[in-house]
Amino acid sequence: MLNRDCLDHLSEWCDRDHGRKPLLIRGARQVGKTTLVRMLAKRHDLHLVEINMEKPWRFTTTLSDLDVRRTIEAIEFELNIDIEPEKSIVFFDEVQACPSALQLLRYFHEEAPEYRVVATGSLLEFVLAEPEFSLPVGRIELFHLAPMTFREFLLGIGEAKAAALVDAFRIGESVSKPTHDKLNYLVRLFCIVGGMPEVVAAFAESRSLREVERIKSGIVETFRLDFNKYRGKSNPHLLTIVYDALPRLMGRKLIYSRIDQRYRSGDLAKAVEQLRMAGVVTKVFNVSGNGVPLAAEKNDRFFKMLHLDTGLLLTQLRLVPTEIDRVRELNLVNDGTLAEQFVGQHLLQINPAYMPPELYYWAREKRASSAEVDFVVVDGSHTVVPVEVKAGSTGSLRSLQLMVLEKSLPRALRINSAPPSIFHERRNTAKGDVEFELLSLPHYLVQRIPSLLAE
Repeated sequence: MLNRDCLDHLSEWCDRDHGRKPLLIRGARQVGKTTLVRMLAKRHDLHLVEINMEKPWRFTTTLSDLDVRRTIEAIEFELNIDIEPEKSIVFFDEVQACPSALQLLRYFHEEAPEYRVVATGSLLEFVLAEPEFSLPVGRIELFHLAPMTFREFLLGIGEAKAAALVDAFRIGESVSKPTHDKLNYLVRLFCIVGGMPEVVAAFAESRSLREVERIKSGIVETFRLDFNKYRGKSNPHLLTIVYDALPRLMGRKLIYSRIDQRYRSGDLAKAVEQLRMAGVVTKVFNVSGNGVPLAAEKNDRFFKMLHLDTGLLLTQLRLVPTEIDRVRELNLVNDGTLAEQFVGQHLLQINPAYMPPELYYWAREKRASSAEVDFVVVDGSHTVVPVEVKAGSTGSLRSLQLMVLEKSLPRALRINSAPPSIFHERRNTAKGDVEFELLSLPHYLVQRIPSLLAE
């Protein structure tokens, strides 16, 4: 069974004696929410009372009473089991199919805190957007699950030594060329396979890229079929048009006319927002980068998009995986957009899983001196750090330098395919000499960014 790093966090929740609230796991379809809960129960040797809320259960008639103990009794009677709080996990899967179960969660915390209760859902945002429903804030614990990371992928396919080397790297150390080349190859392999657990498991077993493409194509089609389930006045045809246009829109500010000029911007904007609510895409908002919190100065009207997963992105592009497997640098794939997608979907997971994922970029749009930096993050000392992603080992850093000089930032980060290094830069400006540190990391160290910046 594949390992998920976030299982440690769930174990801590499971072991709490006091203050444990019902856990609501959010995330796109097929990122592994149900499997994660099953892994948690197995790790702690707990009886998993798994209830798929898409099925027609008799006990659901008790939910509107908001009486936790009566509902538990009804579940016990219907399943012919005893639910012992200290030995069980009560698991409401696909909870979006029965919104009244969401309302009941708050009362577990208030009236029956001895029960371990977990709920998951794939299209929760659509339920929560309805005026009659809201999350019981303060009475449940949120957990955001994303696709598997590069580290989880390495462990999943048996590359434990590679994962250990990435974990152990420290600033100032060198990486031998054979090791560096292999890790770069593994990054390219991850980009092909992606981080969807079912796909990673299939590749780990078969090592067949053809099998990988078959499964990924099925997931892409599942997303399309889901369009008919979206609550509200959605247009499945328009959603399909936007979804199919996503691969060519990645990495640049979204202009709705680039999607399809036959439709109004307002209708396209609604479709994009619905895809975001489903977790299929993430909006990366433009920020000024003057200080923290970054969100305080974000521009809601200007954003670019990230796909859920590199593997699904390549499948939508209909690129032949065996050809990508042979290239030496990511800049040969889709004009380098794949590298930005790889880095972006990992930067989204820098924050703890109980916080909503967010990501930003910086851009200056001036006729003679426009500039754009791929991402902007904040380090452990609450300092703004611009992040420039290069698909290969070379490339201009003009935009990165402009942001550093304009904002007087002490540090910048470049991610490319070259070995790790650190430079001390000095630039003469109208304000005087500006010095900053440029940390250059290879793609395979993307998950180490917080700890390496701290060094």
